[in-house]
Amino acid sequence: MVVASNVHRTLRGFYPPRNPGQRLAWEIVFLIPIIVAVALFGSFAAIDVLYTGILSIIFAVNIVLRFKFVNDRGDWIFFLIGIAGGGGNDLLSMIRGVYDYTSLTYLPFLNDLMPVWMICFWGQVFLLFRKIFNFPLFSGEEFKKNNRFLKGWVHPKLLVDIGLIVLLRTVIYTTYNWDAWIPALIYGVTVIARFVVFRPRKNEWCIIAILPYAFIFEGLMVSFGLYVYYNPAFMGLPLWLMIWWMFLVPIFIKEVFDMVEYVLKQKGAKSEGAP
Repeated sequence: MVVASNVHRTLRGFYPPRNPGQRLAWEIVFLIPIIVAVALFGSFAAIDVLYTGILSIIFAVNIVLRFKFVNDRGDWIFFLIGIAGGGGNDLLSMIRGVYDYTSLTYLPFLNDLMPVWMICFWGQVFLLFRKIFNFPLFSGEEFKKNNRFLKGWVHPKLLVDIGLIVLLRTVIYTTYNWDAWIPALIYGVTVIARFVVFRPRKNEWCIIAILPYAFIFEGLMVSFGLYVYYNPAFMGLPLWLMIWWMFLVPIFIKEVFDMVEYVLKQKGAKSEGAP
């Protein structure tokens, strides 16, 4: 009885999540079932579509429970951004042949591309990004409109980063199956040049410092047989991809998220001040 009481007291202090650290911890909790499911069924989904169905059901149940128990205001927006941005980019990479998902799919138009659950899973990954970015060590300065371009919504740095996104994706669509050092060199020189022109802030360096979690997570997905890259260098991942993540997550995605958080904050302030 004493043990049960202590456990209940501990959980009551941890749920519902009340601070950024607890919110991040719960987001990780809801990622664990997906990792376990892919470890158990990922390789089988390449030979029997039944296992793709099992993975789809596990993901659907898991994400419903996640939104039921630990949803925060605005989470649906970031979830949909993840599906459109992350899932859309993944799908385009499949079409261009940059890497290959092994899972079979029920939908004919996605044959030889990727399963629907994986497209939607990017939404859950973006929820994790949101919780990481809201943690004090990684949050940095809030977005502010500077009233210089498009009513302050678009900063020059964001325009440069959008151009780099287009450039780097165009490069990898062409060079993904070349000698491994070629795309890695282009990516490395481009990202270093960007960091010289616009020096990353302290919080951005902190995000870069924890990126090995992303490499290990994606490496596990590859190790479990979910998909395959050309010219792997670490846990099945190519070097260019790790350089790409160093720019994409702490710089570009963080910029976009800060703008969305600003809009949500402004709308929240207006609704609270409404009569």
